[in-house]
Amino acid sequence: MFTAHEKQTLARIFDTLIPTLAPEADDDPRLFKLKASDFDLVEHYADVVVQVADDTTIRELKWFLAIIENGLLNRFISGHTRPFSELNVDERGALLCAWGESQIPIQRKAFQGVKRLSLALFYALMPDDQPNPTWATYDYDDPPGKAEDIPRTILPYAIEDDSTLYTDVLVIGSGAGGGVVAGELTAAGLDVIVIEKGGYHAEADFHGRELASNQHLYERRGVLTSTDLGVTLLAGSTLGGGTIINWNTSLRTPEHVLKEWQHNYGFTAATSDDYKHSMDAVSERIHVNTDESVPNPVNTTLERGCKALGYEVSVIPRNVKGCEDCGYCNYGCPFGAKQSTLKTYLQDAFNRGARIVVRGHVDRVVHQAGMVEGAEVTVQQADGTCTHLHVKAKAVVVAAGALHTPALLLRSGLGNAHIGENLHLHPTTVIFSRFDEPIKGWHGAPMTRVSHQFANLDGRGYGVWLETSPVHPGMAAQAFPWHDGREHKRNMQKLAYFSNIIILARDYHGGRVTVDKKGAPQIEYHLSSLDGRHLLKGLSEAIRIHHAAGARVIYGPHQKLGGSNGSAIEPFIEQVQRAGFATNSMAVFSAHQMSSCRVGGSSAIGAISPEGETYEVKNLFVADGSALPTAAGVNPMISIMALAHYVSQHIKSRF
Repeated sequence: MFTAHEKQTLARIFDTLIPTLAPEADDDPRLFKLKASDFDLVEHYADVVVQVADDTTIRELKWFLAIIENGLLNRFISGHTRPFSELNVDERGALLCAWGESQIPIQRKAFQGVKRLSLALFYALMPDDQPNPTWATYDYDDPPGKAEDIPRTILPYAIEDDSTLYTDVLVIGSGAGGGVVAGELTAAGLDVIVIEKGGYHAEADFHGRELASNQHLYERRGVLTSTDLGVTLLAGSTLGGGTIINWNTSLRTPEHVLKEWQHNYGFTAATSDDYKHSMDAVSERIHVNTDESVPNPVNTTLERGCKALGYEVSVIPRNVKGCEDCGYCNYGCPFGAKQSTLKTYLQDAFNRGARIVVRGHVDRVVHQAGMVEGAEVTVQQADGTCTHLHVKAKAVVVAAGALHTPALLLRSGLGNAHIGENLHLHPTTVIFSRFDEPIKGWHGAPMTRVSHQFANLDGRGYGVWLETSPVHPGMAAQAFPWHDGREHKRNMQKLAYFSNIIILARDYHGGRVTVDKKGAPQIEYHLSSLDGRHLLKGLSEAIRIHHAAGARVIYGPHQKLGGSNGSAIEPFIEQVQRAGFATNSMAVFSAHQMSSCRVGGSSAIGAISPEGETYEVKNLFVADGSALPTAAGVNPMISIMALAHYVSQHIKSRF
């Protein structure tokens, strides 16, 4: 994909981002002698890009590599009049920073496109299957071993040749939505086939290695982004979906959100006893409790800072049973403690005879004269070859997630105006802080405390809430701003001393999901002024909380800002406010995708009825995060599962 000349330019960029440096003062010689090319980073980078990037992104990357070798253009960008290859390492760093801090969006996009992935790879790679050489510097531990050998308890249904299968209900997707539907419908005696586009990974496969886990458990190998790279999205792509890789947060849909769904969107059941029963039922089945919500040091700092300021902070219920507090929840639970759909509803469905097909990509849903008939599926074999599967079903439930569900419906010819629209992401940013004592953010349950102090900033239930994130090297390396190689390495060297607070916005305005020429989902999302202001408010308060908790140095997410020592936070807060929220000017993430096929009381309001059925095709249902009428305002697993449980009861009534 890259020419030899382009690879040389990439190598120079990466060795500028991660250079060999003479250690000074307390710099660790082991870390500072390493450079990107020691890891053959260009080849690893190219391998990821060719698998996940679209044609436009690749063209823009090649454009960037050509532009920085143009001395005349470099003069206008950074004042340097020579090609990138003729600059020294400090001049190269200054040029890259000029791109990252530019007022021109495409320049910021280009910088982030090389910075994030290269740094994440460098600190997560395991050369020759050995621990990354940087890990010893900051005392990063090898991932935990399994507590015991846990046998595989699901046997996927083998599709070895082109074939046709018949069933009562076809369920597309196996996460918080599809898993619940499969379990509920098999409990009613229905024949069910589940199609999952990811593979089957169980406890024996959950080794906790950051890079390999991203590759096997996450959508687009963990580097899925919006089309402008402004938001990095984390989404599960494995049997069990997001319930395999989430952080176990099990918060019920807030009452004011349910009332909004009822009054504004015609989802009349949202405040009913039946819907409450659905929330109760799923919470009981996945063992939601607070007994196992022991705070690790990261959560302790959030709690300590909130209490010092008089801010509300509470314990997060979690869906675990026998948690080992290992800290690697986002890479699958090797102990079988996480009560994902794989351990609960999918297992129930399999035990009752459901056929579960993995590595199956549903090309389209088949329907005729307004009635669903089944689906066409391409199944990838272990050796990479593909077979064709036609499923004939009396009902089809699409639960492929808020990114893939609208894409599938669009590929299948549905035309409701709300399909793919109203995409909500709970856009998330972060404040890091360094403490004098070790924090080791990769230890312990990653998310056990939450503050809703600022959840209603506009009087309509929209604002931000504050939680914490696990800290692993690749994740942290891409989130830290980069100003020069020495500063970034010094931050990584102190990684064990960093805590964080993540700021999640209940976004009022949404984005959209479209499909490219191959039918794959494309995510378009831009922070609105309202939601951006809410994030900035959350950043300010997170800085105050870190300071109140005793942080030594505090760092924001903006590329153009450095850190602030703990004694002068108000000027730093003013800098953060002035820095704003322009696309690719600060780190923004999303682990919650919702509302892209929302429930509505009529086809003018939503893509599906309050019973979960599409308005265009009878017996075609949607039961996943895409069906939520708005952003949930809390981590949405329970909201999605409850909606899926509720829709399942209506599907049962059809048989």
